[in-house]
Amino acid sequence: MSVYNMKKRGMVFLFLFLVLSFSLISAADNSTEESKIDKAYTCLENKTSGKCSSLSTEEKIFSLLAVNQCQSELAAASLNSQECWPSPSCSIKTTSQAILALHDKGVSTQKAQDWLNSKNTTPTELVWYLEIETVNTSSCTIQYSGLSYTVNIDENKKLSSNAGSCLILAQDDYLLKVSPLCYNKEFTISCNSDFLTTTLFKKSTSSTIYVSDEASSASATGATKEKIKSYCFSKTTSSCDYEGSLWAAMVLDSLETDVSAYLPYLITMADENDKFLPDSFLYALTAKDDYKISLLSKQKGSSWWLESGDKLYDTALALYPLQDEDSQEKANAKTWLLDSQDSKGCWDGNIRNTAFILASIWPRTSGSSITGVPDCEDKGYYCTSSAACTGEILSEYDCVASLQKCCDTKPAVETCTDLGGVICSSNKICVDGTEATYVSDLNSGETCCVDGSCAVYTAPEESECESHSGTCRAGGCSSDEEDSAYSCEYEEDSCCIPASTTTDGTGKSYWWIWVLLILIILVVLGIIFRNKLREFWFRISSGGKSKPGPSPPSHSMFPTPFQRPMMHRPPERRIMPASQPVRRAPSRSQNELDEVLKKLKEMGK
Repeated sequence: MSVYNMKKRGMVFLFLFLVLSFSLISAADNSTEESKIDKAYTCLENKTSGKCSSLSTEEKIFSLLAVNQCQSELAAASLNSQECWPSPSCSIKTTSQAILALHDKGVSTQKAQDWLNSKNTTPTELVWYLEIETVNTSSCTIQYSGLSYTVNIDENKKLSSNAGSCLILAQDDYLLKVSPLCYNKEFTISCNSDFLTTTLFKKSTSSTIYVSDEASSASATGATKEKIKSYCFSKTTSSCDYEGSLWAAMVLDSLETDVSAYLPYLITMADENDKFLPDSFLYALTAKDDYKISLLSKQKGSSWWLESGDKLYDTALALYPLQDEDSQEKANAKTWLLDSQDSKGCWDGNIRNTAFILASIWPRTSGSSITGVPDCEDKGYYCTSSAACTGEILSEYDCVASLQKCCDTKPAVETCTDLGGVICSSNKICVDGTEATYVSDLNSGETCCVDGSCAVYTAPEESECESHSGTCRAGGCSSDEEDSAYSCEYEEDSCCIPASTTTDGTGKSYWWIWVLLILIILVVLGIIFRNKLREFWFRISSGGKSKPGPSPPSHSMFPTPFQRPMMHRPPERRIMPASQPVRRAPSRSQNELDEVLKKLKEMGK
């Protein structure tokens, strides 16, 4: 075979090997997230399979949502209790969570839903108003409890008088305050010109007034009806359970139950209950971007949420209503979570948090896989929240995420203008506001800044850890990192320095791929350039004083492999004169050896 063909085959082999090696390495890198999630699911299954009897109620609930474990143990609670889950405490929060998990797996939860609906009460923290608005001066009649009252509206939109004991002039006579004793009464309003009516509400200790989403209008002599509907969930008849009301409203809403009467209480009391992350629930219930923007703005360290004192739980809760959406904040949180896994793949070995994180951010199981209900997206429809569906909800189809419903209409994506924001170019960032990266009118590199302004980006100062090529992690260092003493921006974070041998964070090291790649490249290069290497080696061994001569004639009758037989002219023989014997100068090493032997002899005397 000719040297040319050998070189050609070597180059082809080298090219194929490089393509294969880089494909394998690329595949390994691309599957990093998937492998970490696989590890998390395996860890959770190992901690729950056959061990459900020893788990807490919340651990059972979220394990059922994430890995379909503990269904019989959780459902058994309903058999022991005639009214609710879980037995015997009948908590609003855990009952709602159990309904969510069991209904997702096809278990009937009607009894628990009825129990929740029976546990509503009227919150005492709210003040309600009735508003009547006309274009011109008008005379209006308000009827309730079989009685009729006349109220005039002047050119300044002010009302002239009270309307019985239920409706009292308030807010500088622009509104009628509704007495708490009259919340269940229906008010019928009629005016002699075109008019509009609606209800408003506020917290008794606040000046901020909220307008109800529903308003009614009628032409002259027409009529509208208004009724105060204000509820919360509570085990008692006098006090509301805010966190329980959040969970109950969200779960019942996902089951297509009307929960609009609970929204005023949840909205007005949100600022007093930040630790429960109300923005997450309110976004799920209303699909209003104001709540989404507020929720995303609460992310800390561009990585996690921390309101209740538990980063992992709060982060899972914050992203729960965003299962069908993407944002930079969500991507950052996913990166942080993957970097925060423990050596077994769970998060701090915590069953509840690990299960909630998987069910919220990386869900896999769905009711359709158990009950046989067709998958929504497989049928060409869209999975979204009930509030975000602008078309019809198709109950005959199911979605993987427990909160989502199958909608026949693609959810609309708002523009930055719709949100009242400004668009920042690629070289600027949003300052004192929230970036909305999910809007539809952005070009590559642009961001939508809501409630803020655009400014030229200035790199933040590095922490001591980052200045030493470390990474600050909230969940501790991974198996391929070392925890150093360098400080981070947040004191509770660990400064993680890469260990000498790096891995992909799953305990699998890929250094051998690179070693193998380098060795094979060296072998291929050695084959291609073997003649030049032989010449190079001869120069080294001969001190670089001469070039290699022709190879000596072979004593074999046959040529060696890959050698072409060559014809040699017999070398000319010369006989040196006897009178001139060849003398060799003793080498330096020989003189040194003689000197050593001489000294040894003297020492032996």
